[in-house]
Amino acid sequence: MAWLLSGATVLARLSGAFTILFSLLAALAASRLLRRRHPAWRQAPPVTIIKPLKGLDRGLYENLRGFCRLDYPSYQLLFTLASPDDPALALLKRLRAEFPDLDMEVVVSGKLIGFNPKVNNASNAAPFVKHDLILLSDSDVRVREDFLRRMTAPLGDPGVGLVTAFYRAGPAAGFWSRLESLSVNAQFLPQALVAAAFGMRFAMGAAMLVRREAFERAGGFQGMANHLADDFILGEGVKSAGYRIALADCVVESMPDGGGALECLGHQARWARTIRLCNPEGYLGSMPLHGFSWLTAKLLMIGFDPWSAALALGVLLAKAASGAFIARLCESAPDSALLLPLSEWLSCGAWLFGFRSTKVLWRGQLYEVEPRGRLVPAREPARLAEPIAAP
Repeated sequence: MAWLLSGATVLARLSGAFTILFSLLAALAASRLLRRRHPAWRQAPPVTIIKPLKGLDRGLYENLRGFCRLDYPSYQLLFTLASPDDPALALLKRLRAEFPDLDMEVVVSGKLIGFNPKVNNASNAAPFVKHDLILLSDSDVRVREDFLRRMTAPLGDPGVGLVTAFYRAGPAAGFWSRLESLSVNAQFLPQALVAAAFGMRFAMGAAMLVRREAFERAGGFQGMANHLADDFILGEGVKSAGYRIALADCVVESMPDGGGALECLGHQARWARTIRLCNPEGYLGSMPLHGFSWLTAKLLMIGFDPWSAALALGVLLAKAASGAFIARLCESAPDSALLLPLSEWLSCGAWLFGFRSTKVLWRGQLYEVEPRGRLVPAREPARLAEPIAAP
């Protein structure tokens, strides 16, 4: 028994040391990736932006309004809704009144092409797309005026088929929303930065700008329609079609909803299972990144020792310093370091819970998630009407 406890102590300490080194590596990756600037693409070709919506997310009007105020010569906005009763429709009417000269269309349809509700929603915009560059972006994303210029810049290289952007959680309202924001800013973003520093191999659903030809060769909406991680599938498809994925030199904000404990825990569990099923090797390899949790578990369950306690404190200091540095590069306010211990435990708990089940609850529908994130719902919804442009 003594050798088992001794081995657990060594593993916890190694994990803590690895987490500290990884925090340093994340800061170095951020310095390299977030400070560079792509030369502007002089052509500035027109872009179609597709925004699937459902319900009234926190700050939704300001999120959408930012896309109406982009400093770009020509672009089309397609907002898609699955139901004419969706409360977001009223906000879109306000946007139309505020920006009457903008090329904006609202598409309302419940037609289904698969089991992913967001992809189903976005796919109904396909008949109305005018341009050969298509931007897919989530409803909770907030951008600055130069966003589209910075997204299109890497497409001056004809070998680039898709451009994506890092995202950072914006200001949160409420205790649990702040914890959820920390899970993005202190866990996901540093890991994404380090992964991208070794070559861009993935897309991030907050903002994906894709050539229409590359999109169609990657399978289009149909190729993503039965997968939970549609961004992962699109990026994989674009690379398989022979194109490269480039990283824009901007960071967008994802505005967290003001949910409670159950919503926060549910989101964490869904993200964890999605990553495990889409990238099982990477998911298992992320185990040492929970160094603070393993060290505190050791201190509580095996006993106190100064080395483990010092390493646990070192992990918090390293992650707080790295997070503040990355936030400054993103021109954002840093997160509260006081919540970092609880965020670390929550993240580790979600990682462990990710092994427990292959089911996720998404938008009120329960799904079984198969390898590579393929969705199988408890029951298949009925097909509804063809897409129509809202008056």
